Amino acid sequence: MHGRDVIKEDQTTLREIIRSIDKKLDFAVRDGSEADGPSFTLHLTMQTREGNVSLSIDDVKTAKTDLARRHEIRQKIKRLRDHMRDAGFLKDVLGTKAARILRHSSKPEESFHRQGFRQSPRR
Repeated sequence: MHGRDVIKEDQTTLREIIRSIDKKLDFAVRDGSEADGPSFTLHLTMQTREGNVSLSIDDVKTAKTDLARRHEIRQKIKRLRDHMRDAGFLKDVLGTKAARILRHSSKPEESFHRQGFRQSPRR
């Protein structure tokens, strides 16, 4: 049995898993290697970024009833999606908290005194 056959049978299950992660993810199924058991490759596309995940046919079949298998598949896809998002950005050496503090400290402070304020009383 090839990956295309599984998608015909379990397309709704796979689509539900992917849509629960991100509604903007597009996917396509490609045949995988038969070396470590029957598997297929799931090709994910998000805007200009692409990635591949290898999934077992047996895992997708049992994901209909077994929530643990469903969660494993979801985590694999989510991990790839996060990697695709982070691939275009450089990691900050200091970390996100330190970068946020430095970003806020570089902004000029607001001055509290008004310019053009009249000292004399109105008539």
